[in-house]
Formats: sequence, structure tokens, C-alpha cells
Amino acid sequence: MARATLDRPAPPDAPDRPPGATPPRPSPGDRAAVPAGSVLAIGLVGLLLAALLNADSLVEQAERKPFGWSRTVSLAIWHPVQDVSHLLRLDRPRAWIDDQLGRGADDADVAFPPPAATEPAAPSTPTTAEPAPELRTPTAAAPLRLWVGGDSMSQVFGESLVRMAADTGVIDTTLDYRISTGLTRPDYFNWPAHLAGELERLAPEVVVIMFGANDSQGLQLESGEVFQPGDAGWTAEYRRRVGGTMDLLKGAGRIAWWVGQPVMRDAGYSARMAALNEIYRAEAAARPWVRFVDTVPMFAGVGGGYEAFLADDSGTVRDMRQGDGIHLSRAGGDRLAGMVLDDVAAEAGIAG
Repeated sequence: MARATLDRPAPPDAPDRPPGATPPRPSPGDRAAVPAGSVLAIGLVGLLLAALLNADSLVEQAERKPFGWSRTVSLAIWHPVQDVSHLLRLDRPRAWIDDQLGRGADDADVAFPPPAATEPAAPSTPTTAEPAPELRTPTAAAPLRLWVGGDSMSQVFGESLVRMAADTGVIDTTLDYRISTGLTRPDYFNWPAHLAGELERLAPEVVVIMFGANDSQGLQLESGEVFQPGDAGWTAEYRRRVGGTMDLLKGAGRIAWWVGQPVMRDAGYSARMAALNEIYRAEAAARPWVRFVDTVPMFAGVGGGYEAFLADDSGTVRDMRQGDGIHLSRAGGDRLAGMVLDDVAAEAGIAG
């Protein structure tokens, strides 16, 4: 038997539309309006909460800035936020996350160790009475312990040196590079303090180190006085730090190779690096345990200027530099590593 159906009339305000058609969207006027002021307030509260949760990171980023008004203003803004964050313990979640990810604090809080006292603006006096150390000849059973590191310039070069040293079968190598570091900003990363710990832990017999690419910036004395590159005070303090770091590398039977900066594409930057090279050269000459590696002849073109494309040992022209005109390419890293390794092998009596 057929069932009877009852037709229900549509609501009076419902428009006629074909069966199955998509209902029309409500017009903007039908939606609940949120006052613009409330949206702005919610956004500001969100930004403030984010700042409080990440206050330590914001202060750290401000401290990394070059010394000057921008750094001063940034710290004046973020230090009070950091104080409130610590008071409310809102720094704890970020600290817990950093701990889980292994991002602990490193040596940046350790005071820069004072180097041996010298005339402030003059190179150290050459030490002629002290004999140069001699490396032992290593074996596969007792390999030579080599440490290589420094700033970002040592990354590709260090990787090449690790690979080539392993091929000798008698050298164990540790690579330790830190991007955007150097000797001018121990408040960001204290290399001498870090090196002191690594030298004690690893007791390397060879240290290959490369600094300078990030060092042409303002530095601050313990008194709080700030000097900029080109100032006599800057040169004296930087020379003092280089000499102190070289003194730190001294050890029984240990030789350090201090690698200089190559020619750079930007002429002004290259001139600043050349000035640092002269400091490295002079300070190394005063210390029998330090060898200065002059990289300029290795990477300069005709006339001594910047040239990225150079012939390798086989005569094949290779691109030796990365696109920034500063860092070494893999071919450039191999070129420099090969030269340093040849020097180490000669000092240690390692057969080629």
C-alpha cells in the first residue's frame, strides 16, 4: 500500500532553489562582527607572550650585534622583557626545550684569558732561545692526533683535511668549526676558553686553526671601552688576543699551523683581511711552536688580485671559491688542505 506523504511548506524567508543546490553563503553583514580594536589587542597580547617566552633568545641575538647604537637600543628594549620573563618563570619552557635538543650554554660566559704581557701596539718579541718543537713520527698503531677548527672558513677546508689525513693511515683528526665566531667577540663564543678545554681533553699534537673572516668588527675591552677596526686601540687589543691564543696552543711536542685569510673578492674587505694576516704573521714569528700559513699566493690571480678560477695540481681550471667571494669551494678546500698536510707530513716524517 502506498504511503501518504505530507508536503511541508518552506519557511517564509527561504528562497526558492533547485533541489541539491548549494545553499548560499551568508553575507558579511550576517556574520558576527569582531571590533578592530579587539583584533589588535589579541595580536599584541600574542606578540608580548611570544617575546616573554623567547626573551633569552632575543637578548642573545641583540648581544651578537656589532658594538654600536643598534646593539645598545636592542639591549635596552629586550633586557626589561627578559627580567619580566624570569620573574614570571616564562623562560622555563624554552629552557626545557633547549635542554632536550642539547642546546646547552657553552663557554661564552668564561672570561677571555689574558695573554702574555707585551708592548700594547707592538708585535711580540721573537723567542730565539727556545727551540722549535719536533713532531714524532706516527704509526698506524699510534696515529698522530690532529685538531682542525676555527670559524666558518675552516669548515670546507677542515673537511678536506680530515679526509686527506685519514688516507695517510697514521693521522686521527678532529674537526671543530663554529660559524660566525672569532677572537673579537668572546661574549658570543669564547674560543680561548673552548680551546683550553679541548686541548686538555684531546691532547692534540697538531693544531690547525683559522680565524679572521668575522673579526673585522668592533671589540670591547674589559673596561667597557669599544674600539672599531682601524683604531690603534683595536689593533693593539686584537694583536694581544692573537698572541694570547697562540700562547694557549703551546704544548710539549705540539705544533700549531695558523692559517691566514685568502684574497677576498671585495677589495675593502680583502684589505682588512690582509691587515689581520700581518698580525698573524708577526705573532707567529715570535713563537717557535706556531707556523703561519700564507694563503694569499695559493688563491690569488695574476697580479695578486682575487681570482676564483685557478688551475689545480693536474692543470685543470677549477672554481676555488664559493659564490660569496669569501669561502672556499671543495676544490679550494682540497688545495689548502693538501698544502697544510704536506707541511705536517714533512715535520712528522710521514712518507708520501
